[in-house]
Amino acid sequence: MGDLANSIITELQQKFDRHPVWVWYDAQEKYKGVLDEVEAALDDVTLAHYDGSYFELKRRLHEEDPNYENNWLFYIPESRNDAEWFRDVHALGRQYRVGQDIDDTPVTQFLVEHDEEIPDAYEDWGQNREVQRLAFFCVLFDTAGPATDHWVRSYLADPEEYRDKIEDNAMADSWDAQLRQEYGVDAGLDPKELATQLLFGEVASRAPTTRYDELAADDTRAAAAFCDEWQQYAPAEFTRYAQQIETDYDLAEAVIDSERIHWDATAFKGIDMGLIRLVMERLAEETYADLPEIAADLEQTATQRRNSFWNNEDLVDWSVPVQAVKTLQLVGTVDADEAKTLTSDELAQKYTSEDGWWKVDAAYRKYISAAREATYPYPKETTVKQRVTKHYMSFLQDVNRPLADILNEDPTLGTPQTSFYEEFADLEDGTAIIICDGLRYELAEAIKENLGLRTDFEQDLSAVSAALPSVTEVGMAAHLPGNLGLSLENDDLVVTSGGEEMSGKTDRVERFSAAGFEVVGMNEVSDISLEELQGSDPVPRIVYSGTIDKLGESLDDDAAFSQVASHVDDVERTVQRLKQAGYTRFVITSDHGFLYTNRLTDDLKVESPDLAPVVKRRFAAANRDTPLVDTDEFIEIDHEALSDLGITAPDLKLLFPRSVACFKTHGNMRYFHGGISLQELLVPCLTVTTSEIEESASISYDVSIPDPITNSIISAEIEAKSGQVAFDRAPTLEVRANIDGKPVADTVSMEISPGTNSTRIRLKQGAISGENSVQFEVINTDTRETITKKTVELDLLFGDDDMGFDI
Repeated sequence: MGDLANSIITELQQKFDRHPVWVWYDAQEKYKGVLDEVEAALDDVTLAHYDGSYFELKRRLHEEDPNYENNWLFYIPESRNDAEWFRDVHALGRQYRVGQDIDDTPVTQFLVEHDEEIPDAYEDWGQNREVQRLAFFCVLFDTAGPATDHWVRSYLADPEEYRDKIEDNAMADSWDAQLRQEYGVDAGLDPKELATQLLFGEVASRAPTTRYDELAADDTRAAAAFCDEWQQYAPAEFTRYAQQIETDYDLAEAVIDSERIHWDATAFKGIDMGLIRLVMERLAEETYADLPEIAADLEQTATQRRNSFWNNEDLVDWSVPVQAVKTLQLVGTVDADEAKTLTSDELAQKYTSEDGWWKVDAAYRKYISAAREATYPYPKETTVKQRVTKHYMSFLQDVNRPLADILNEDPTLGTPQTSFYEEFADLEDGTAIIICDGLRYELAEAIKENLGLRTDFEQDLSAVSAALPSVTEVGMAAHLPGNLGLSLENDDLVVTSGGEEMSGKTDRVERFSAAGFEVVGMNEVSDISLEELQGSDPVPRIVYSGTIDKLGESLDDDAAFSQVASHVDDVERTVQRLKQAGYTRFVITSDHGFLYTNRLTDDLKVESPDLAPVVKRRFAAANRDTPLVDTDEFIEIDHEALSDLGITAPDLKLLFPRSVACFKTHGNMRYFHGGISLQELLVPCLTVTTSEIEESASISYDVSIPDPITNSIISAEIEAKSGQVAFDRAPTLEVRANIDGKPVADTVSMEISPGTNSTRIRLKQGAISGENSVQFEVINTDTRETITKKTVELDLLFGDDDMGFDI
């Protein structure tokens, strides 16, 4: 018996001591000559030889050993890849390789020990050094094939663990060759140097500077592509390396020194910080008149960086410069000279069209909200705010100054608000009219957008012309059935509807109730359980909300303005909940809009009309025969013009300061209404229609979220159980993550199917750093019901400065 046969027999005897079934692939039939000797020496082993039929091998095994109790050696003179029809039998056993044919090196021993983990494509690793190298790294990093990006991410996540295995198996040179081939990196096993060359490779590829080229990988495009995936698949590790490496370099200074506003690199936080500083400085220092044009040049950078890694992870905040730039850019699109030539209807169309002037108001509101919520000071933020607000004030004056002269003759901007009941009210079951005190047109646009994102509603948004003056009692009474009347009694403005005095909400409720509506507050709808809603009839309903006006009247700062948008969610929630009760038509409207300005300067404060008994900030009322000093500072709307608005006021005239000015009276705050401006007068009427909800079997949900959380990217599973084999209408659930009520991840929507549904949620590192727990909330988008709330612990290493680079 030869040495080769002896060696194989000895190996097999040892292997059968560990496992009863072995498969021996020999594509080149190198060992065919020793088979007889092997079979003769292994008395307790059945050697089955493949002779062209895998079926025969399987049949023999099934007939001779149906319970798999004996020892079997299958000799297959084909490659493992070609033996697909034998894989079910192979799964019962293990693969045998002839040790005599493999080099006695650490890597070969490693691969022999991990034989079952080697991908099929590399089964011949013992005969080819390149295949051996790939097989080793596939096994080491648990991949089915070459995946250098994955290997490097894994290595950087735990360099000590992988470095030891690479060195112990004498594969350091192979690792170095792989990095050079893939990225042009010569860092070897040094994790910090490896990360440095890759990160600065991304900078060299995408930044307008050569300052760091000597630190970069040779193949900068490959390095940049790696960094993109690193950010996506391992954001916490990417951030830790980038922040640690950045301490040795001042990337913000490099950006400032370049004086270049267009950088595409995202490797380091300092790049964003430098760009924010550049943007804010330009907004603060460039010629004031040129700011809208400058903002147009800055828009690409601001928008791009808002959607980039560091902002998405909540580690930098681009919201203030983005909204400042957007506001200025939109202001620049308004042609003040054109506004002077337009009719009242044309001005209204300019404001309410799809790309209308309402977008300027929305942008400025978002800018004020961002500035107020910012958690760290921006460079030049005070100067920038003053300049943005000044441009916004100019916009308000430019579009509203010509309005006063037009409305002096014809006080309507289209359909009068007093026509609301006739045009929009409906006593049919399934109709709900939602009246929000102070809901400005641009906020109705936000409601429309939100409803459109989550549900398939038909929506139509139009505007009516507010009843002058648009104080609450007048504007709210304009929705009622019957003629609206105004008069002065004992120096007070008296509002009547159908001849009955409307001194407050109670009177209006009685009028609507008498007309056949059920009247509730918006908070009452929120308090009704879903079961109670679904069990009630969709009777004609009026829903009142006074949230916005209460905020405006009670707070004399940016807090009021930044909070009004929260009411958008309240309205949407009300619509969705009432939909569950069978409502199919909704009309969302308001009594008036509002102005929010900088605190007015003295030149915008108009002397109160002498002898006018009622003087508010934005209007005054006097008897029609009251002699007043003639002045160009305010205009008069007489009883005939009021009649055109559907208001009976034979003994009354109203006085309004021009543009955004106000009368000198108590409480000159920054939020006000009741005057003549597009923002105050164009009252939204958003009509929303939907089909009736079809009854279906109830669905129960079981939500699974890891606890504790050890990675910023987590998987959530929602198991949906129901009597339905398939849902007639797939429900959509939202998964939200919050800490102290503030979102720490983008909301994820899931269309649910029966069984297990999975999604991934990416927590924003800047929002969760230093926190101990996070609350997850799952919400049904149709019913607005909370499926579950679950608080889980955070166990993340994010922010750890000790990277272990010195090991």
